Amino acid sequence: MAGSKTQEAPGHSPSADRAPRVNVIGIGAQKCASSWLHAVAASHPDIAVADPKEVDFFSYHFDHGYRWYEGHFDHARQTPVRFESSPSYFHDPRSPARARAYNPDIRVVVLLRDPIRRAFSNHAHEIIKGHIPPIPFEDGLRNNPAYVEQGLYATHLSRWRDAFPEEQVLVLFAEEVSAGPEDAARRLFTFLGVDAGFESAILRERRNDSDRARIPALRTGLRAGGDWLRRQGMEPLLSRIKQVGPVAQLLQANRIEIREEIPPMRPETRERLSRTFAAEMEALRAMLGRDVLPWDAPGR
Repeated sequence: MAGSKTQEAPGHSPSADRAPRVNVIGIGAQKCASSWLHAVAASHPDIAVADPKEVDFFSYHFDHGYRWYEGHFDHARQTPVRFESSPSYFHDPRSPARARAYNPDIRVVVLLRDPIRRAFSNHAHEIIKGHIPPIPFEDGLRNNPAYVEQGLYATHLSRWRDAFPEEQVLVLFAEEVSAGPEDAARRLFTFLGVDAGFESAILRERRNDSDRARIPALRTGLRAGGDWLRRQGMEPLLSRIKQVGPVAQLLQANRIEIREEIPPMRPETRERLSRTFAAEMEALRAMLGRDVLPWDAPGR
C-alpha cells in the first residue's frame, strides 16, 4: 500500500487543501478488542489514526461530508496508511455502501468474539457509561435489544463482503488476539502493507477492561494526557509510562471492576443465547470457510 499511487473514487477529486483519503477502517464489532486494534495501529510509524478514535462518519455523521471526515487526519498528510475505527460501522446497514462510495479501495478490518461474552461486555459497558445502573445482565438484556442485534455476525459481515472483495476484508478474532497478540499484529500489518516486523510496545497491555473509575476526574485527566502523547506519535512511550510502579499502582487503585458489582450470567440465559445465535454462527463458519470458531466448545 505504501508508495502506491492513490486512485480517486468517482466524484471525489483531490485538491491541495485536503488531506489524503482514509484508506483503512476498523468496523468492530463493539466490545471485540477494538481498543487493542486502534492502539496497535497507532503504535506503528507508518500508520496514522484518527483524532478522536471513533469518528462514526459512515454511520452517524455522514452528512458532515468528506472534508470533515478527512480533517481528522490533518496531522498525517504524509503517512501512507490512514486508519479510522468505529464499531458502529459493523452493524449499521448504511455504512458498507457509504464506505465503498467514498473509497472503493479502502481496506476493512473486522474483529469478532464469542457473541454471548460480547453481549455481557456490552451490558458492562452500558453500566460504565452511566446509561443504566448496575442491574443484572438479564434485566439489561430485556431492556436493550442491541445486546443481541450486534452479535448477528453473519448478517452484518455479509453486507461488508457484498460491498468489498474478500481480499480487502480482514477478519480477526478477539480470542486469537488474546492468545497470540504478536501473530495478530503481524497479520494486521501485513494486511495493511506496512512493516510486519515492527514490534509494538503495547501488544500485551490490557485495554478497555470492564471497569469504572473511583475518581472519574482523575481518569479523565490521565486519559487526556495519554491522548496527547498518542497524537504526538508517542504510543510506545505512553506504554512504558503506564508500567512504571507508582503510575501502575495509581491506575489500579482507581479501578472498580464492574463484574464484581453485578451477578454473573445465569446458565439458562447462556443456553438461550446459544440457541439464539446458533444459525448466525453456522452461517459465519460457512462464510469464513472455518469448521470451528474460536469460541466453539471442544469436540463440536
